[in-house]
Amino acid sequence: MTIIDIVNNFNTTPFLFVGSGISRRYLNLPDWKGLLAHFANKIKDDPFAYSFYENRAKMMDCKAGVMPKIAELIQQDYDEKWFSDPTIRTVNPELLEKIRMGLSPFKAEIAAHIQENYSTDPKYKDEIDKLSEISEKSVSGVITTNYDTFLEDTFSGFKKYVGQNQLIFSAIQGIAEIYKIHGSVEDPESIIINEADYTQFDAKSAYLAAKLMTIFMEYPIVFIGYSISDSNIQEIIKSIVNCLDEQQVKRLEDRFVFVEYKKNAATPVVTPYTIMVDGKPLAMRKIVLSDFMPLYAAIGEKRAKLPVRVLRKFKQELYSYVITNAPTANLRVASIEDKRVSDEDLVLAIGRADQFGLRGLSGINGNDWYRNIILNDIEFTADELIEYAFQNLQKQNSNMLPVNKYLAAATKSFPECERFAQKQTFDRLINNTIKKNRNCLGGYRSVQQIWDAEKHNIPRAMYLISHLKEDAFIISELESVLLEVFTNDPNILETVPPNSRTELRRVIRIYDYLKWGK
Repeated sequence: MTIIDIVNNFNTTPFLFVGSGISRRYLNLPDWKGLLAHFANKIKDDPFAYSFYENRAKMMDCKAGVMPKIAELIQQDYDEKWFSDPTIRTVNPELLEKIRMGLSPFKAEIAAHIQENYSTDPKYKDEIDKLSEISEKSVSGVITTNYDTFLEDTFSGFKKYVGQNQLIFSAIQGIAEIYKIHGSVEDPESIIINEADYTQFDAKSAYLAAKLMTIFMEYPIVFIGYSISDSNIQEIIKSIVNCLDEQQVKRLEDRFVFVEYKKNAATPVVTPYTIMVDGKPLAMRKIVLSDFMPLYAAIGEKRAKLPVRVLRKFKQELYSYVITNAPTANLRVASIEDKRVSDEDLVLAIGRADQFGLRGLSGINGNDWYRNIILNDIEFTADELIEYAFQNLQKQNSNMLPVNKYLAAATKSFPECERFAQKQTFDRLINNTIKKNRNCLGGYRSVQQIWDAEKHNIPRAMYLISHLKEDAFIISELESVLLEVFTNDPNILETVPPNSRTELRRVIRIYDYLKWGK
């Protein structure tokens, strides 16, 4: 059997399960042991520094294995030295601020070290280009334990999920997505490396397995960049297999392909391979090779009819509509009785269907309306928003809604909305409690002062800003602050607690009034 034969037997394009071997190959980054040895040497300038921690770990109770215990011991000593010895600090001001807020210096420096040494190896340019090429139509998605950003940089248009929590609590679509289950350098706190991290990861493994179950049952899985004995991969496979009966495990045989790198292997060799998972035999195919180009070329022969990122867009838009009954900028739904839709027209459109479903704008919620004041991310005109969404939203939002921006951009006249806006004076945007409690400002006299000192605590910053007097506001400062808040987290109105959301909305109403209403 050849690699082509294996791929031809796939029922669909595969998922790639990618390990650190890929980062070592293309980025010259160290493996787990090499990474820990680098930081052990920062603690002790001694060729036996890593061996010192390894020996200590082997004499201890290792609940999650020896490597996480080694990481735990190194982290304890490294963090202590980092705080007492400024000469080993390499992180940027943003990470320094996160360390002040409680982030481990060890994890911050790991992220900085990987990013600093991130550089693709020119001798593998053809392989990397081929991998990027097949990601268009021949790879359904990626699961990885790697921290670096190589995969999201190479797989253009794929949606990224970082860490277990983000994956478990998100509506994944199962296509054109990258699941970074052990965290990412972009969020050092998410990095899974020490014993406590792995213990917590294992405690949630059943939830993760449930989330990934459909992927494992519906897609071929190609393991690449791992050793077959890798404890990480074995634990993940075990958590999946333990959810299946024997017949379901049997179905995985033709779907699991393990790629093993062997230096100087002349040609790829394909063999059957079986591993035992808690007493259950799991059969798969093993490919031994040194050159990954034949593998990528073979996978490239199995193509979806549309780019996978387009398929994901379709699934996401349709999913969102089914769950919320709210149209988006890219999916509009018109009633069958809508006179603008003839019998020959489609009543559901993906893309710029500007003439369909405008009445569906009533499905836009208050958070969408507020966020658009700052980000301009709703692809409807001001006229459409006022005509089809304003009336419902003002009722749903206790007659507190910023409208001045939309009125300023409207080309039509909307008397009801204009009367609504005329009632929105600065005094009505704030309440009597705010007026009585302005002593909470202390020495703060401007938006910028508050933001510079309190940006680490956005709810408190918004609370304080809302207590400023009208003449203390400088529009450019307020605009800059709100843009930073929403650029960093476009969904902040959905994620903050209700009281904090109230304060943030109040500040947006003040901004809307001062810039377009006053």
